Amino acid sequence: MSTFTSSILPIRVGIIGLGLIAEYHIRSLHSMSGVSIVAVSDVNANRLQVIGEQLQLPASKRYSHYEALIRDPKVDAILSLTPNDVHFDIIRIALEEHKAVLAEKPLTLTWSEAGELKKLYTVNPVPLLVHYKHRYGAAFQYVKQLLEEHKLGKIYNIQFRYLMDSFSPYRQHPYTWRHNLAKAGSGVVGDTASHIIDLARFLIGEFKSVAALLHIITPERPDPVTGLPVKVDVEDLAAFHGIIGDNTVGTFITHKNAIGKRHDIEVDIYGELGTLHASLNNPESIRIVLRDLEHPDAEYENWAVPPIYNHTADGDFVKLARGEFVDRAPLFDDGYKNQWVLEKILQSWRENGRLVEV
Repeated sequence: MSTFTSSILPIRVGIIGLGLIAEYHIRSLHSMSGVSIVAVSDVNANRLQVIGEQLQLPASKRYSHYEALIRDPKVDAILSLTPNDVHFDIIRIALEEHKAVLAEKPLTLTWSEAGELKKLYTVNPVPLLVHYKHRYGAAFQYVKQLLEEHKLGKIYNIQFRYLMDSFSPYRQHPYTWRHNLAKAGSGVVGDTASHIIDLARFLIGEFKSVAALLHIITPERPDPVTGLPVKVDVEDLAAFHGIIGDNTVGTFITHKNAIGKRHDIEVDIYGELGTLHASLNNPESIRIVLRDLEHPDAEYENWAVPPIYNHTADGDFVKLARGEFVDRAPLFDDGYKNQWVLEKILQSWRENGRLVEV
């Protein structure tokens, strides 16, 4: 466990959901002064035992149901790392207990749940960070600075590509809760598109309209136990476009069948003075070209990302839990507005891909 000095407010964390992503958060929290992990919860008894023993937690702090962990008076802050169908209930109980929450995206399973949470949160707000972790990418933080400095002038067009190969045929990925509409609410729309929606809002502004094309590339996946095929009832490819911010045209595509793209987000931004390209996989530099009447033949240059963007979602969450102000963090309102864009993407597809106002 981490140690802390008397000048640092100690934060006792409980983690709900002990999948692989939990191991990343555990390592991150252990690196922070004044933070201790005091309780864990998971429906998988074996996983609960393994992580509980790893953290040297007594059996009384290994909860089979998340509600008991949230209501534990010895827990100050909650990390919610669960499937989407319980996001609402976890946040609801945390609001009742007035405890800080790091909530996995999307904020809720459905828009109606988000609306109900909005009412509860307005009456009883708590420090809440939605885990749109990719806005913390160093290159994207630098792009934010350059846009605030108007380096590209008025922005005409942004293009986002969030591609992976984890669902590609050669990987033989089994059926999981992410392929189940009742558990996930949507496929890549809520999973990966929510991240690039957050990035677009962070860099450019609010969505004004959106039109979507959703598609199922792989209609069946093998059951992880029996090996028998199970029907996939959510999209595994999403393409959409719309108007964002000050009349900027945005185009987006995301899927996990991109062989050769293990995991990357690429952003191209086209403005009246120039163009830039940034990538999640290249946190050290961006590519930019600026042209004017005096420099009509200027070519792309590599600009180094200043070594000042070392913030993390977990680090900002701990600051919020301590009552500190963090201006770059994705908060409840970001999750709520993101959920509205997700709803409009799904509405557009239900209405044959028409452009709908956001």
